[in-house]
Amino acid sequence: MKPTFRRAAGLLIAAVIALLVWPFPAAAHGGAKITVNHDGRGSVWVNVTYQDGHPAEGLVDATLTAKEADGTTVAPAKMVQSSAPGTLVYMSTLPAGEWAVTVEFGAPIARTCNAAFQVGTANNTQQTNCDAPTPLAASAPAATGGEGGNGTAWLLIAIAAVGGLICAVLALQIRSRRRSDRPVTPAPQRKQKATSRK
Repeated sequence: MKPTFRRAAGLLIAAVIALLVWPFPAAAHGGAKITVNHDGRGSVWVNVTYQDGHPAEGLVDATLTAKEADGTTVAPAKMVQSSAPGTLVYMSTLPAGEWAVTVEFGAPIARTCNAAFQVGTANNTQQTNCDAPTPLAASAPAATGGEGGNGTAWLLIAIAAVGGLICAVLALQIRSRRRSDRPVTPAPQRKQKATSRK
C-alpha cells in the first residue's frame, strides 16, 4: 500500500471515529446520578456524576422551578455551571418557607428531579438523591420534541459527506498514481512508402 494511500485511509478512519464519538461523550460513563443540595438558607445547587464516579463533563442543561406551600412560585431559571466539574448552581436564593423544588435536565440526561426543602435562617444542609442511576437518554429525540432527531440526522449527513469527500480524494490519488506508474510505450512509427520516379 502506497504511503499516500495509507495516510488518506488513516484520515478517513480518524474522521469517522471522531464524528461517531464526539456527540456522545457521556454515554461511555454509564448512567447519571443526580443530587439536589440546599444549605438551609435558600441556596440550591446540583451535583451530576456518572455511574462510574466521574463528574459530568461539558455543558449540562438544567432548569430550576420552585413552588412554596402558600402557592408562591419561582419562575423557571437556568442553572449555571460552576467552576467545580459537574456542579450547577441556582443563581438566586429561595425566601423562607417550605419549597418544592424541581430541576429538569435536557439531553442527554433528559429527566426531572424533585426535592422538598425547608428554607430558614440557619445553616442546615439538605440533600435529595434522585433514586438510582438512570441510563442516559437513548430516546432523546422524543423527549426533546425532535431536536435530538435533527441532531442525529445532521450527524449522519456529516459522516456521509466527510466519508464521500475523502473517498473521492482517495480515488483521484489512486488514479493519478496508476497513470504515473504506467510504462510509456513509444508510438509506432509509420513506414514511409518508397516512391520511384518514372
